[in-house]
Amino acid sequence: MADVSDNTFSRRLRAGDALLGLYNGYPAEGILEAIGPGWDFVWIDGQHGQFSVESALRAVRTASALKLETVLRAPSHDPGLLGQYADTNASAVMIPQVDTRATAAAVVAALRFPPRGKRSFGGRRPIDVHGRDYYLSCEPAVIVQIESREGLENVDSIATTDGVDALFFGGDDMKLSLGLPVNTVIHESDLLVEAQRSVAAAARAAGKACGVPVANPDDLRDALGLGYRLLACGGDIGFLRTGSRQALEQSRRVLDEK
Repeated sequence: MADVSDNTFSRRLRAGDALLGLYNGYPAEGILEAIGPGWDFVWIDGQHGQFSVESALRAVRTASALKLETVLRAPSHDPGLLGQYADTNASAVMIPQVDTRATAAAVVAALRFPPRGKRSFGGRRPIDVHGRDYYLSCEPAVIVQIESREGLENVDSIATTDGVDALFFGGDDMKLSLGLPVNTVIHESDLLVEAQRSVAAAARAAGKACGVPVANPDDLRDALGLGYRLLACGGDIGFLRTGSRQALEQSRRVLDEK
């Protein structure tokens, strides 16, 4: 892993700690303040969530105030945009659709300072928080998503790419890439179960961490058994929807009783 001595998140990944995370898709700091405390990290979704670079920065700041580690997913492989995401001072940057070793090496280069990479110095928030020497010890962890048939075929070489800190299994895109309906339950498909195992095995062989979303306690137990330690256990969208439906159903039952 990268030498990120001031990055507690990276140290915990290296130590093999199991980290429980909250998915964040809405750029609303109040929601994060209400449901964030107690989790180990928040996964801020700059790819499929409703974040701009500016609102992602606000989410990182809010999470920092809550003592939450931050995994900020970028929307693309664009080096300039990856630099902006790194400059939020997030604990980690997640990059989607990393299908080859060459792509993994390119995104690492965009997130690492010379001589290891090509990231530009001068991030406003890192300087304000850590001073001008931030480049020596405050680089984000690099998490790459394996979410396609091609990514699976190359997972071993991706995992051993210098500078990649963790692999993250992307289940929904993997389903589409393998020709499966998007609502396929992972444990009901041998293809998906084997894909999930392959990602975990590649990470383990390379001495890297691996992560996955989990929908329920059984999924969490299965993921832990495979070696996954970066675990997204739900998020603002689902929690809001579930809470609203439960309240509505309870209230309707009271009306029916009358």
